[in-house]
Amino acid sequence: MTDPHATASTEGIRLSKRVADILKCSRAEAEQVIVGGWVKVNNLVVDEPAHRVKDEQIDIHSTAQRGKVPLLTVILHKTPGQSCLSQSHNNIWKSLTPKTRSHQDRSGITLTPRLQKSLQCAAALEDAATGLVVLTEDPAMLRKLLDERTPLEHEMLAEVQGPVSPDQLHDMCPTGLKTSISSAAPEKTGLRMAFKGYQPGYAAGVIENTGLRLTGLKRVRMGRVVMAPLAPGEWRALMPYERF
Repeated sequence: MTDPHATASTEGIRLSKRVADILKCSRAEAEQVIVGGWVKVNNLVVDEPAHRVKDEQIDIHSTAQRGKVPLLTVILHKTPGQSCLSQSHNNIWKSLTPKTRSHQDRSGITLTPRLQKSLQCAAALEDAATGLVVLTEDPAMLRKLLDERTPLEHEMLAEVQGPVSPDQLHDMCPTGLKTSISSAAPEKTGLRMAFKGYQPGYAAGVIENTGLRLTGLKRVRMGRVVMAPLAPGEWRALMPYERF
């Protein structure tokens, strides 16, 4: 008969058990720490709770205190052509790479493939638009950002072809929308628009209903979170103290 203790000694124990012992937390909390990319085994990040360990060196990031770690929310400066619409947003996480990570990111988190795939787009933009996009693994954050009963303010910069008349500017200010001219030239006009909640296509509809042609659109703010200073294509994790 095989001695189960001898087998465990030979194969090692689950990483989640080792982390739970170190942090004095539950196995479920330990698994969250591991999947979140906060654990290194012999200086390599391991995000698989079932990974077997014996005498390897286990390092746990200081952020993971007592097994409690914040769920990840990321902001991305979307570039033209990147799709985050519902039918394809599951692929936008592929643009979150170490190379495109902003030097402003101070979270210390390791974005593992498992963690990347758990992110959902909480505020989509048109494929041709650029600017602030939010990706999160936090169900509460997702509900908050998508809740139409308490919509966040979305600040957008739009560019239209040609001049904008006072009547056209007035027509672009229906209930829940504030619009002002930010720059003007004979060939193009810059607009600053603030929406209560936003659905892809809404800005284009408002602008084109006045007879103007939209040539560029960028979201620069959602609630209290601004995109600056992220360069196009860059991303960073939100810190726990940042609120929309």
